Amino acid sequence: MGKTVTIRLNDEEKEFFEAGTVLYKGSLSTIIKRLAMEKLEDDYDMIAVARYEKNKKDGSLKLYSHEEMLKEIGLDDEDV
Repeated sequence: MGKTVTIRLNDEEKEFFEAGTVLYKGSLSTIIKRLAMEKLEDDYDMIAVARYEKNKKDGSLKLYSHEEMLKEIGLDDEDV
């Protein structure tokens, strides 16, 4: 069984999240967990994109072709 986390909500917040249970068709805890995970994933993606763009701009980005990547890991086109 997983850990239990308590979140305190005022009446307005609770009503808002409970409306989300209809929209997302799940329990209150399920949608809060789902929304939190989606937000964290989106933020992580934005950080990764910003890092990529910075590296591309300053010339430190190294791109590999499909063939180069296969060679790097010891495979060739016939192995995949």
